[in-house]
Amino acid sequence: MAKKSGSLKAKRSASPEFWQISRKDKRFVVRTSSGPHPKGDSYPLLVVLRDILGLAKTRREALAVLNEGKVKVDGRIVKSESFPIGLMDVIDLPQVGQLYRIVPHNGRLVPVPISEKETELKLCHVKSKRTVKGSKTSCGLHDGRVIFPEAEVDVKPGDSCIIKVPSQEYQASFRLAKESLALLIHGDKSGEITTVEDLKPGTYSRGSIATIRFADGTASELPTSVLLPLGKQVPEITLTKTAG
Repeated sequence: MAKKSGSLKAKRSASPEFWQISRKDKRFVVRTSSGPHPKGDSYPLLVVLRDILGLAKTRREALAVLNEGKVKVDGRIVKSESFPIGLMDVIDLPQVGQLYRIVPHNGRLVPVPISEKETELKLCHVKSKRTVKGSKTSCGLHDGRVIFPEAEVDVKPGDSCIIKVPSQEYQASFRLAKESLALLIHGDKSGEITTVEDLKPGTYSRGSIATIRFADGTASELPTSVLLPLGKQVPEITLTKTAG
């Protein structure tokens, strides 16, 4: 009988470069399934639990934890080992009292511990905006969510917004502007909070460009698509990995 789906595993040597896994001691690793994040920008949940956080020694142990419903992602129980974990996702392990947020850091995505008061808050990148039935406005976010902000809320693609998870209740939004702050989410310096010094409108073939300054005083011109707006001051949630 023919197979109805693709393989559930992939070669370790072909896994995305930012995956922090051993590539030579074993041949295969679980494949990231389709979901809220692109496969090239996310980890399978199993890899996060076993290889990155070290909360399980084997796949069997990790599956036992997942099947018992002991892992929450953005406030919802997830049991799939291949569920994609990506930028700004919140992982809650209530049995051991550990909470993590996935943040960019030096070209990788890494989990950082967060406090319990941050569990319901998630910073998202606004990717699209449209008017739907009933003259409501919908905004598509970077993690596949769709929110419906009130009419008086001015949110545009390229902005960022803080929502509550899993309810998806809108809390606040931020837009790139001169002298505002932005989090770099791609590249070797990802995870750094920069200051926007100038903005140049985009063209048909080229998106908008921002001149940003890093904490060490150096400046660079980058596409605005790799910047997550933070407003005039950093929101009171953990967004970066501290030194060490």
